[in-house]
Amino acid sequence: MMIDKCEFLLDSLSKFHNTLYIHGWFHSLSDELKSIELDDPHELESMSRVRIPHGGVRSLGENKGFLYQSLRSTDDLDLDIKIAFLTENGRRLETTLRMLSEDRRSRYATPLLARRFHEELRGRGARAMLDIGGRDRSKIDRSKEFPFLDVTVLDILASTNVDVVGDAHEISSLFPPESFDAVYSNSVWEHLAMPWRVVVEMNRVMRMGGIGLIATHQTLGMHDLPWDFFRFSDSTWDSLLNEATGFRIIDRAMDSEQFVIPFIYRPGKEHAEWSAGYEGSAVFFEKIGNPRVDWPVKLSDIITTTYPNTEEGN
Repeated sequence: MMIDKCEFLLDSLSKFHNTLYIHGWFHSLSDELKSIELDDPHELESMSRVRIPHGGVRSLGENKGFLYQSLRSTDDLDLDIKIAFLTENGRRLETTLRMLSEDRRSRYATPLLARRFHEELRGRGARAMLDIGGRDRSKIDRSKEFPFLDVTVLDILASTNVDVVGDAHEISSLFPPESFDAVYSNSVWEHLAMPWRVVVEMNRVMRMGGIGLIATHQTLGMHDLPWDFFRFSDSTWDSLLNEATGFRIIDRAMDSEQFVIPFIYRPGKEHAEWSAGYEGSAVFFEKIGNPRVDWPVKLSDIITTTYPNTEEGN
């Protein structure tokens, strides 16, 4: 974010119960950050530090970091709280936590990857797309993001926007070969018991040169139990989307950093808050051939439970 020729960006805007943690960097060619003020009526105590080391922007100079921590009387957080950055030259640069948050999230890689996927669909003249697991859960129908395509929504549960009720592990039994120019799946792959089988099945219903986008999670709380099976880093995709399964990875991304800390503090985890996971993991890929591998195992052979029909979680 740029205000009055001063640039600043968040690394963290985190709430942990009644504690607020804000961390980022500030840069100006002609000024220095002096202090930070938060206009929060629920603040009990605060601690702030400015001009601290920040390894991510050393190219701009040393000691560009800032830190603000607040103990609050409520567990709720209003993102419209005002925050002011006061400089040595007497400037008061005001914004809100909401605007800082939106500015940081606008730089995430996975939405940019999704935009690129949309552009490629149009550029290639794609007409038919399969949305795997696209049920309008929590009233969100992502198939409407593709008004220029004939989208078929497949899900294991029925809903108002689901066209075919079925198991993603059996896609080729539900659709003819080469039915789709593209596939799309959002927040589903963590719930697939055998994603390697779904990759092969997906290939069989895609046309040669078809493209796909999968968005899932690398770090996220357990949900939809007992059908919460996997988390996916950006390295995962090489083991699933490769020449043997008939795919080429065009690009991949991870973002939306997550703190990973234990419930119980113990030796060996003294600085666990400096470790990080990523809520979002996405991959953009293309079909380059037919699969040379198979996994002839039925879901019913290994899973005896059913997917929970709930609107909570992801």
